[in-house]
Amino acid sequence: MAAAKKKNYARKKRGKRKSNKGTHSLRLTLSTLFLIVFVGSCLYGLIHLKQTYPNKITSSYVPTPMEEPQVVESYQTAYEDVYALLQEELLTGPESQGWKRLPGDDVLRLKMHGNYPQQLRLMELVTRIALTDSPAHLDLAPRKGYVRLFWSGRLRVELQYDVSPEISRKKPLIAIIMDDMGRSLNEIERLLALKVPVTPSILPHSENARRSTSMLDQAGREFLIHIPMQPKSYPAISPGPNALLLDLGDAELQMRVKSYLQQVPGAAGGNNHMGSMFTQERDKMRIVLKELRNNNLFFIDSRTIAGSVAFDEARRLGMRTGTRHIFLDNEEDVTYIRKQLRAMVKIAEEKGEAIAICHPYRQTFDALLQEQDWLRQQRVDFVVASRLALKR
Repeated sequence: MAAAKKKNYARKKRGKRKSNKGTHSLRLTLSTLFLIVFVGSCLYGLIHLKQTYPNKITSSYVPTPMEEPQVVESYQTAYEDVYALLQEELLTGPESQGWKRLPGDDVLRLKMHGNYPQQLRLMELVTRIALTDSPAHLDLAPRKGYVRLFWSGRLRVELQYDVSPEISRKKPLIAIIMDDMGRSLNEIERLLALKVPVTPSILPHSENARRSTSMLDQAGREFLIHIPMQPKSYPAISPGPNALLLDLGDAELQMRVKSYLQQVPGAAGGNNHMGSMFTQERDKMRIVLKELRNNNLFFIDSRTIAGSVAFDEARRLGMRTGTRHIFLDNEEDVTYIRKQLRAMVKIAEEKGEAIAICHPYRQTFDALLQEQDWLRQQRVDFVVASRLALKR
């Protein structure tokens, strides 16, 4: 009898364990399903909010020195239309003195009669071509006597002019601008220790902006305001706090530019930080440039996108202005940057001037230190940015 009771008790215990196991598995399955549904709902809600209120979601500032190249797969403007602009200005225009076609099948090469065209005419043509929806690029080399039209990176037209003795005698000028300064005073010290002049451009919202300007003032050095502007990738990539954005009104834009002048007192000029979207908007750029002009500052177009109108608008406003020719440190690699420094010299030898932009990377300082003696041996003059900010 006692043995029978023990057997019944053991059966009940085993049954209870099986029941507990089944209940536990069911609870685990339900919990997993709930978690999946909850996470999915949260992700859907975040995506919906970002699409509905894109400008309300602010991303944290990442000091990105430059933006990703803008890839355009299709264009609205045909090559013939761009060539017509070149033809109208340089081949059949009132100042053309005629030309002679040179041998060659793939590239249209013309020997032009007369001296190299005036810079004003050429800069207007550069802007007109840049504003077309096309892969065209006009390359100017006044010291070599060339005007070249490229289409998708391929040379299509080359105009060859005589070079006046006056141009040949002048030494080319190079201005190097170092962007994104103001975060570290050590970077200012390293810049001041270089044997070639480098013009720092200070971010107005940076931690040590004011102290950087004091150090540079004491050293008697020129510096710029690195003006934060909206990129095409905004708001995924932020140009920083208090930046110039397209949805701001005129008064707010003016107020923000005035705040930059207060944060970077004594600046000689300014250049854009990012701005691949903002610098394409002529009306917005005009407001910013007028405020700079009213305070006797010049403007250098960093040209973070080919369609920038900043340089052209500054020129139309009668401002002292210039535009970037080369980025030195798209790759944070000493060997690459050293090659870019030598390419910078070659550009200056062809164009008569070169404005180069770099950033306070360790590799950039190392490359400048390694190349500075070679740079000083070249038949070029290294100058501060204001020397190449001209009324054009």
